[in-house]
Amino acid sequence: MNEVNVNFEEIVAMVKTELSKNKMHVENYDLNVLIAGSTGVGKSTLINTVFGKKVALTGQGAPITQQITKYSLENGLSIYDTKGLEMKDFEATKGEIESFLSENKAKSADEQIHIAWLCLSEDSRRLQDGEKELYQMLKAYGIPTIVVITKAQRDKDPSSGEKFSDFIKNELGLKESEFERVRALESEDDEGVIKKIMGVDLLINKTFETLPEAKSLAFARQQEYDKEMRELACERLRQKAREEAQTITHSYAGIAAGIAASPLPFSDIALLLPTQVGMILHIAKAYELEMNAESAKKLIIALGAVAGTGFAVRAALGTALKFIPGAGSLAGGMINGTVAAATTEMMGQTFIAYLDDNFSNLSEAIKNIGAEALKKYANA
Repeated sequence: MNEVNVNFEEIVAMVKTELSKNKMHVENYDLNVLIAGSTGVGKSTLINTVFGKKVALTGQGAPITQQITKYSLENGLSIYDTKGLEMKDFEATKGEIESFLSENKAKSADEQIHIAWLCLSEDSRRLQDGEKELYQMLKAYGIPTIVVITKAQRDKDPSSGEKFSDFIKNELGLKESEFERVRALESEDDEGVIKKIMGVDLLINKTFETLPEAKSLAFARQQEYDKEMRELACERLRQKAREEAQTITHSYAGIAAGIAASPLPFSDIALLLPTQVGMILHIAKAYELEMNAESAKKLIIALGAVAGTGFAVRAALGTALKFIPGAGSLAGGMINGTVAAATTEMMGQTFIAYLDDNFSNLSEAIKNIGAEALKKYANA
């Protein structure tokens, strides 16, 4: 039997185009958080405490409008900061924010704002018209919103006896799940008494409960304040990725069986390659990985070496791959549906086992993938 050469980059490009057209179905765990509040209300401190990121909400982000800035952080977390809620600025800002919210509503669900925190400073003891209008605007556009009273020190006014929290709840018509008093940083009063962080855990829990499942898991993974919640979310995400990847593998194995329902001569093995490449890219997507042509090529070569495919795969000149039949592995030089399904399933299961075992550092795992790394997973 003769060797078979194929142009791998052309196949990857074709597969990616088809997957894009078909909107490959995998859960998306990107998270978009809108944080709004007047200057000095403590937004950066809150973000840093919850997400463990040293984010200064000034000068580092990408301007969306004059008053809205986007900060893109790791692992699909984006924070949108709104400014200009003070009355002297708000009329000029209002139209910009409303246009942004209108455009946001027209986007796909994964690109929309998933949760908003409207921050009000307790030491101001007041609710500005701009803050009230923004809250009503967020609700009108269907954005889940939690009002966060920041710099919480003294809820009850010493003169009137009225609680600031009750005033805000009444003014905005808030349920308990839509409100939290927070002190995101330890502080010391005039008598030297240390006031510890408070309310952050409750805000995190309320945010988690407010979001739909995929986004609540994304939030739980992204926040770093509650370590136990983060670990549980990461384990649940690992399970969901594995389950989704298993379904993907079975589906592509069935497609491969159909392609080879009438036995294929070895010279037609390239007919199976788009299916197997599609499976690999689809599995990678389930694990929130993007693979370029070079990474996919490296993986195909490695899987050809360890997954019992009945042929060896080698890099050829330029962008080509060379498929070399294994001695005695393909009776009569033909590939039937059973062989096609079994080899495709084995390739998928090997890749899944490798990703599952390296879930805590997937980006590094992809860099180090090769036949030697995959060997112990071939029969997992």
